[in-house]
Amino acid sequence: MVKTDIESFKEFVHKHPELIKEVKKNKRPWKEVYQDWIVLGEEHESWNQYAKDKDKNNKQEDRAKSKSEKIRTELTVGDIVAGLSKLQITDVQKYLSQFGSLMDAVQELLQQFNNQSDRSNQLPENRMNDYPSYRD
Repeated sequence: MVKTDIESFKEFVHKHPELIKEVKKNKRPWKEVYQDWIVLGEEHESWNQYAKDKDKNNKQEDRAKSKSEKIRTELTVGDIVAGLSKLQITDVQKYLSQFGSLMDAVQELLQQFNNQSDRSNQLPENRMNDYPSYRD
């Protein structure tokens, strides 16, 4: 049977009970923890502070640091691509849609300012046409 992301995340949370405490204290929402878990991965060093066995994880962290320092010292394109592949497409689409809506609103606001400045730059005789005239 293939594990889903949710099942894997639940196992991860049970291995890191300090995360549960942090969420219960309203320091972080579950959605943020889940998104960080997706992007950073389960083995990222930032999770060590939340693990059951902190001493064990500190030793693992030291080993992982020395190993990673030997292997590489900088982020590779493959790491970036791997991180991007873990992003939820629906979340990205939602954020892009919100950004597009924001840009539309800004454009509309700028157009309103341009229309107002165009009217104020008109010569007085041309602006007189903007008001209705009453003739007997």
